Amino acid sequence: MALSKTQKNYLIAGAIGIVTLAGALVYLQYQKLMQYVITFRSVRIKSITPTLFSFDIFLNFENKSNLSFKISSQSYDVYVNDVFVTRLSNSAETSIAANSVSPMGLNISFNPQQAWKKLGLNALTALKNRDGIIVKIDMKMRVKIGPIGINIPYVYQDSLKNMMGVGQPAV
Repeated sequence: MALSKTQKNYLIAGAIGIVTLAGALVYLQYQKLMQYVITFRSVRIKSITPTLFSFDIFLNFENKSNLSFKISSQSYDVYVNDVFVTRLSNSAETSIAANSVSPMGLNISFNPQQAWKKLGLNALTALKNRDGIIVKIDMKMRVKIGPIGINIPYVYQDSLKNMMGVGQPAV
């Protein structure tokens, strides 16, 4: 049975309407996804020695969209007092649930002697002046929703004093 020209036009118009509606719904979910909120949860210092500073940062990722997704990779540029110290990466997947707050853990390890050298400081001066040492972590996350990948940036900044559990976050 062949379709008339009018029926073909209705089918084409219907298909265009469905594609447009689907595109609008995907765009709304993308907008909600990009309204994410990452908040500080806690820090656990694992090791502070002259050659190793290792700690875990725990964050809460608030997903305001109706989409569950996985953070497939993460990279971090670590700065101390606005001086680049090291670049870290994490390729472990983290699942983020739809319309919820999901925990996200990050392990950071670096050689503080190299960092102090770059900063022109020594460890004792830094530990005595923990309030004046500002750590900034510039994160870039790769999110996968099915086959689609999206990049999400985030910057965390706080004083060394607060990161060690004394006082309130600086920023």
